[in-house]
Amino acid sequence: MDFIFHEKQEGFLCAQHCLNNLLQGEYFSPVELASIAHQLDEEERMRMAEGGVTSEDYRAFLQQPSENMDDSGFFSIQVICNALKFWELISDICLANLLTQLQQEAYSVFVVKGDLPDCEADQLLQIISVEEMDRPKLNGKKLAKEKDHRVYKTVLEK
Repeated sequence: MDFIFHEKQEGFLCAQHCLNNLLQGEYFSPVELASIAHQLDEEERMRMAEGGVTSEDYRAFLQQPSENMDDSGFFSIQVICNALKFWELISDICLANLLTQLQQEAYSVFVVKGDLPDCEADQLLQIISVEEMDRPKLNGKKLAKEKDHRVYKTVLEK
């Protein structure tokens, strides 16, 4: 990753900015989130209609504003979850494309199901935790020089 994407907060579009910052790109606009909210509103309307379109509950429901969005830029958690479900679908497609490309380039792709046996490193990390003592400096030349000189100590050495 060459850079970290950050979308500056505008108005009350917290859901849009949260999703785009999480996914590291401009993937969702207010229009797209509003479309998801309208779909949810329609699903809710259809569910309420199952109890009868002449019922008081259904008529009262129709009189209420949407709980999935409003004019200020608010979007409900259900809108955010549905947006992420859409992204998950795209991610699955990208993974499938990547695996196909790797196979076409003569790489072997293996699927391992079940539990893998413990290795010596896993067993050691269960006994001894390791943490980085010196954080790398973030200016170019120093970072490159100091990268190989980081100090690691186990909990037992402290």
